[in-house]
Amino acid sequence: MRRLALALLLLAAPAAANDGFMGLPAGGLTLQKSEAIAMLEEDLFLSLDEVRVDYVFRNDSPAPVTAQIGFPMPGLPVAVNFDAADTGYDMSDVKDLELLKFQTRVEGKPVTSRPAVRAFVFPEFKEGDKQDRFRFTNATDITAELTGAGVPLTFDAAAIKAAYARLPAAKKADWQKRGVYTKEADYEVPGWFLSTIFVRDQTFAPGQNVRVQHRYKPFPAGFVMVSNHFAYDRQLAVDACVDKPTGRAIERILKPQNGGTGYVIDYVVTTANTWKGPIGRFRMTVDKGNAKNIVSFCGDGVKKTGPTTFTVERRNYRPEREIKILVVKPPEAG
Repeated sequence: MRRLALALLLLAAPAAANDGFMGLPAGGLTLQKSEAIAMLEEDLFLSLDEVRVDYVFRNDSPAPVTAQIGFPMPGLPVAVNFDAADTGYDMSDVKDLELLKFQTRVEGKPVTSRPAVRAFVFPEFKEGDKQDRFRFTNATDITAELTGAGVPLTFDAAAIKAAYARLPAAKKADWQKRGVYTKEADYEVPGWFLSTIFVRDQTFAPGQNVRVQHRYKPFPAGFVMVSNHFAYDRQLAVDACVDKPTGRAIERILKPQNGGTGYVIDYVVTTANTWKGPIGRFRMTVDKGNAKNIVSFCGDGVKKTGPTTFTVERRNYRPEREIKILVVKPPEAG
């Protein structure tokens, strides 16, 4: 029996912006390159309220293969509601990583995964930087640094403040300089995000199909969106493939108002390339949620399959880029 080690994917991550709150992408099962396990099917459903992904795998080797598999979840900013006196955020439901409600089934039966919590910090976004506002690729894992300093991987403000207060003065100064922690006379806030990677062992019998299902509640990036939004955020228009008709439609629903809300759903799909060969059959369904909402994402042959749903299908698919979906809600939409 061969054993394959887990490849923990460093998630591409967003930076905080002053006009809203940010979420992190999640996605594909990660595994060191395998010449034995093929992904026959991936059926992906993405919406603001739910992410569902169904896989079918097959072990093409003559022997059983046991793999340690990881599924990285969206990260959550510890800064949100860190100080009860700070009313600058509106994310009161962010209490812990359990709000993502991650579930896995193998052949229809629930399985338990081992959660591995990691902490990441992201570089400060500077005007003129040629970077995606919602997905920085140079995130730094500071898990060992935090735990080594006695700072817990938690959203508990009191515990974090107490741990920070015990740090040597030189360590505090270093963290503040690097943006790991901000401490003012009447204000302090951590600068890291927490992300859970659910890990489990999976045995693939030779020549047999294995069906794996994941369900979770996403945590999409959200921000105030005005009619001229793409004038200063052109990269988002490029990444979400906003064409001229879609751009005009977005202008139309936002212009008569003071602005609506934009959401970005990121999903890491290129990890499928670590399995044997291409994805045999790939199907992605995007649900914009409300008929008044406008959705935009990259894809050829997109078909409207319902009042709010759009579908893309591929055969022998090798994804070359991650998925970014823009959903724009007018002020009156639910």
